[in-house]
Amino acid sequence: MTLSEALEQFETTIDIYVREGESHNSYALSRLEDLATIFEVDDLHAKAVVTDGYVYIGSANITRGGLLTNRELCEVIENQYDSVDAYLRSELDLP
Repeated sequence: MTLSEALEQFETTIDIYVREGESHNSYALSRLEDLATIFEVDDLHAKAVVTDGYVYIGSANITRGGLLTNRELCEVIENQYDSVDAYLRSELDLP
């Protein structure tokens, strides 16, 4: 299952944060823009999908290769903050 297929199955609001101004994100963002709210951050290099309960972290970029073709190393951990917002503030210093 691709990331875009997985996101279609969620019944919740999804926010995606990507590094600002990187044209290689265009393909993936065009596939995700109807499924999520996209935020661009100028110095972000994190690769994570964060929920209140879990965080998917690893090497996968939100690009065509990262979504569809590359073999990536990723892990799912428990979100110790029990909140997406708290995780983003504490671990990534995002508002």
